[in-house]
Amino acid sequence: MATEKRKFFRVKLKQLTSIVRVDDGSYELFKQSDKVLKKQIDIKDISTGGLRIQSVKEEFLKGTSCYILLPKLKHLDSKRLKCEVTRVVYEDGDYVHDVGLRFIPPNTEYLKEFVEIIKSY
Repeated sequence: MATEKRKFFRVKLKQLTSIVRVDDGSYELFKQSDKVLKKQIDIKDISTGGLRIQSVKEEFLKGTSCYILLPKLKHLDSKRLKCEVTRVVYEDGDYVHDVGLRFIPPNTEYLKEFVEIIKSY
């Protein structure tokens, strides 16, 4: 019997204070959020450099930083990682935000193990 791969993971996200260059060339300050968002995300793609997720309600702004708390999986403990939003596409028909996050720092031993586990789920 084939096993179905897990598609969604429960994570916690918290936006960090960021200075972002906006469309007109000026810079805008985004303050750290006061509360942690507990979200179920759909991981579309993952590597040791970052991940691509889909979020239904939360809006992300390119250039902002956030912390993501990854869940405990198999032998790996839960871990909080800093990320930068590198890509945001809003899919109007589906009301979905397609978001690219870059891990800071990338390619750690933890991320190598996490990616290996996720790809086997």
